[in-house]
Amino acid sequence: MRPSAPTLEHPFTGEVADAEEAMALGPEYVLAAGKVIASHVRNELAGAAVFDEPAIALAPGPKDKWLACRIAMEEYGHHLKFTKLAVELGLDDATAGRTLSVFDYELRSWPEFAVLKAIVDLAEVVLMEELASCTYLPLRNLATTLLPEERFHVSFGKRRSLELVADPAARPLVAEAVERLVPFTLPFFGRSVSANNELFRRWGIKSHTNDDSRAAFIRRSRRFVVDDLGLPFPEVDVRWDGGPA
Repeated sequence: MRPSAPTLEHPFTGEVADAEEAMALGPEYVLAAGKVIASHVRNELAGAAVFDEPAIALAPGPKDKWLACRIAMEEYGHHLKFTKLAVELGLDDATAGRTLSVFDYELRSWPEFAVLKAIVDLAEVVLMEELASCTYLPLRNLATTLLPEERFHVSFGKRRSLELVADPAARPLVAEAVERLVPFTLPFFGRSVSANNELFRRWGIKSHTNDDSRAAFIRRSRRFVVDDLGLPFPEVDVRWDGGPA
């Protein structure tokens, strides 16, 4: 028997073991889980194609080219694993639709890539940490499995950014990348008023508002930029209404 319709005050808290159980709960649960899965299908592929592959050519030496190759390989792997979840859930075409606006960013240099991994991939970590406790167990388990790789991407970016910021010639490039990338990443979390986010929270796919997740990203990225890199952090707003960040 299906549970009564969940609300934001009383969200669904069960555990859904597989696609069959998801479908038994009804189309709204499938829609909620499916939207999140499809977003990852599109955006993991986009990140690998527009950031990680170009970084291989930008990398200054064999070790960094190898690490950029590893990151690209892992992101393509994430795309394939989310695609498997999409197929299991019966999604018609998980690649249809627009990717997130952050993937419109044109990567220009190796310092930019280092900062991008430290900051943009931190946004992905914030979201994936939330999915690691969602009600749809296939999605929960996949997020838990992929988190170590996503955290490695962030740690790589932080290490390289710290090395570069210590170089007087590269420090201005790191500062410029921070100034450009932090505001560019804020729409990653979605609008402050979001019917999709309410759907996700009602069904336990997510537990935080978009602004809550954005605030966590701002707090964590500011700590790295100010305390570790010793650079100013851009003035940003935790709210985003769909206009320029």
